[in-house]
Amino acid sequence: METTPFVSIICTVFNKEPWLKKTIDSFLVQQTEFAIEIILVDDASSDGSRSIIQDYQANYPNLIRAFYQDENQGIAKTWVSICKEARGKYIARCDGDDFWLEPLKLQKQVDLLESKPDCKWSNTDFDIYDERGNFVSKAGFANHTIPLADTYEKMLATRGFTMASTWLVDRDLMLEVNQELDLTTSDDTFNLQLELFQRTSLAYLDEATVAYTINQGSDSRPCDFRKLERRFHKLLQTQLAYLDKYPNADFKEMTKILLDRTNTYEIRLSKPMDSLSHIGMESVTIYLGDEENTYSEDRTLTKLLQKEDCLTIEIPKGTSVIRVDLSERPSYYSDVELKDSSGKVCSAVYSNGVVVDNLYLFSEPDPQLIYEVEEEGVYQLSYKMISIDNPSAPDYIGKVFAAEMLDCQNSLKNLEAELQATKEAYNTVIHSRRWTIPTKILKFLRIRK
Repeated sequence: METTPFVSIICTVFNKEPWLKKTIDSFLVQQTEFAIEIILVDDASSDGSRSIIQDYQANYPNLIRAFYQDENQGIAKTWVSICKEARGKYIARCDGDDFWLEPLKLQKQVDLLESKPDCKWSNTDFDIYDERGNFVSKAGFANHTIPLADTYEKMLATRGFTMASTWLVDRDLMLEVNQELDLTTSDDTFNLQLELFQRTSLAYLDEATVAYTINQGSDSRPCDFRKLERRFHKLLQTQLAYLDKYPNADFKEMTKILLDRTNTYEIRLSKPMDSLSHIGMESVTIYLGDEENTYSEDRTLTKLLQKEDCLTIEIPKGTSVIRVDLSERPSYYSDVELKDSSGKVCSAVYSNGVVVDNLYLFSEPDPQLIYEVEEEGVYQLSYKMISIDNPSAPDYIGKVFAAEMLDCQNSLKNLEAELQATKEAYNTVIHSRRWTIPTKILKFLRIRK
């Protein structure tokens, strides 16, 4: 006899192949006193996500229900339609690139909601990971890495965050607010959170139960500035619409929140601009040149600029050179290194900057490096930026140059000492009896000839 699930885990997926197995595995290890179901929906992925879902569904047919869309519908439409398939009293949401850290996550949240009759929605704290699965920081809410928006006013005024992959929501309430969702919205969770706050209080579990993956290039973190600009304008339209939709909100409280944010931003803007301020707003662009050394926009790779990063570059057949545009502005690096598949370091054949030992100094816009590549395969490009405007930073360029100069001075002193020792050894030899007597004999013999 089939057991009716008490919680339905819903995971929407679009091109999440690198993370999806870890995500699903974190569902499977949940320890609960109640039955659960796992609903996986693939929104017409073009990578191997569908295949992964099929494998898991085949291995866990009584636990996992899989749904596949032949055409991409977008997150909002996909979410609204798949929630109708949930059979549990509660819906737990998790994005396909996040994963759960706590095996008792669901049990703890259910216990929390069952103890609070006025709450039909729960969230938790979270840790942050990068897209390669490396730990970045812990307890995003507790450490104020990202502020928790725990009221309608905070959410609307600040475009706040409750971390959707931590949610546990009453199913009937979720279906109700889904009816209010703008299916063309830039961020489905923004609208959903606003609607949820109008209907229930948020029960917060002060424990990091989820890993939030900062995935550059996703819909919520677009690399292209124009896309980011469009996203912000759409969010503003949503904010203005909700001012009219719920006119009984506490506008005085929202004004206080905005005044505080404005004051904070003005203080930040008053600080001297650091040379690393463009991190996260510009991209590293890699152009793949063909056999005639020509570049095209069709053969490019882009990655959001970080202070320090290591990029994997797939070099296809027919590529003879690659051009690396490290950023758009003048910038400075303590190291830039390209390695081929064997680990051999490739030397740049051209640079529009100055290279001093391991320092790469680009005082003009559009820093560029050009490398010749001898074979196809996987290459690794690593770089590390240094600061030029913050003297207190450990990698301040003045400190870097001072350390380099000190090393050069020490090396020079060592070489001078070695030279002096060599001179003394030489003089000792040429003035010894073993040297002078044979030398006189040879000189005498030359004269006799």
